[in-house]
Amino acid sequence: MMVSIKDVAEHAGTSFKTVSRVINNDAGVREETRERVQAAIDALGYRPNSAARMMRNQKSGVIGFISDEVVTQPYAGELLLGAQEVASEHDKVLMVVNIEHDRKRQQRAIDMLLERRVEALVYASYYHREIELPQEMLQVPSVLVNCFTTEAVLPTFVPDEVQAGYDATRLLIEQGHTRIGMITLNPQIVAAQKRLEGYRRALDEAGIAFDAELIVRGEPRFDEPAESACVESAVGSLMALDKRPTALVCGKDEFAMQVYFLLARFGLQVGRDLAVTSFDNQRLIAPGLTPGLTTMELPHLEMGRAALRCLFNRMDDRSTRLIPFSPIVRESHRLKA
Repeated sequence: MMVSIKDVAEHAGTSFKTVSRVINNDAGVREETRERVQAAIDALGYRPNSAARMMRNQKSGVIGFISDEVVTQPYAGELLLGAQEVASEHDKVLMVVNIEHDRKRQQRAIDMLLERRVEALVYASYYHREIELPQEMLQVPSVLVNCFTTEAVLPTFVPDEVQAGYDATRLLIEQGHTRIGMITLNPQIVAAQKRLEGYRRALDEAGIAFDAELIVRGEPRFDEPAESACVESAVGSLMALDKRPTALVCGKDEFAMQVYFLLARFGLQVGRDLAVTSFDNQRLIAPGLTPGLTTMELPHLEMGRAALRCLFNRMDDRSTRLIPFSPIVRESHRLKA
């Protein structure tokens, strides 16, 4: 039989209004009474009717999480985990919808979430990019995660790509390398542009001249065929130089893994002949390579946390927050004799 609030009141020897005040954390309830009511709730196994509370408080207890493929990616899913962690701390739940770059699905998803009276909205992309802001997001408190718009109209949380590029390069410079190559991502995406900016800043600070020959693409632009750029051709062009690089910054861990295998064709090894750093810290790749891959961990978890904290703190700051990567130092950035 379902336990009612009146059953709890009778068991605790109080009015049902007092029980309601305890359930809703009313500060005016005496501590002794609160403890007696809580004991009755525990003894009877009473569970508050969340739908009824929503009607009374005009709050759904739900945060809408619009996922731009986040939930389908093996590591970007930590955005969702970070957001869920903070939502739970505030007794809220996430309602997640996955839109996969489909404008019609995006519109249906937002309409559905607003119809269910979500208290706030999070729009999260699985890679750092510019988006066209759904105007409906301005109807409720909203934040952007791992994406941004040209006009700063919402709080935005993105990874600090420039600093990550600087740090990945600096690790190699500190090992004495001056001939450092870079295998970049698609040059049209933000991460590729800003990480290269960080790479160049690190070289400049160390007094090392920038050499465009050392910058090669590991993947094509969006408007190019797949075969126009790949890690295999990138490594081949670097190894064909009269003066080969002694160290390499890879655009992502998948590139680095290929570099480990491709170097064998030239009789070379990572950690002996070529030092390597990378980005992502993919759990299925970076720790399993030999030597272990030194990589810059994407701050997905912290971005998710920071975005939800912003919502709950009701921050009206519409600026962009740069969330730092975490250097995961293993052995690949060092050369052993």
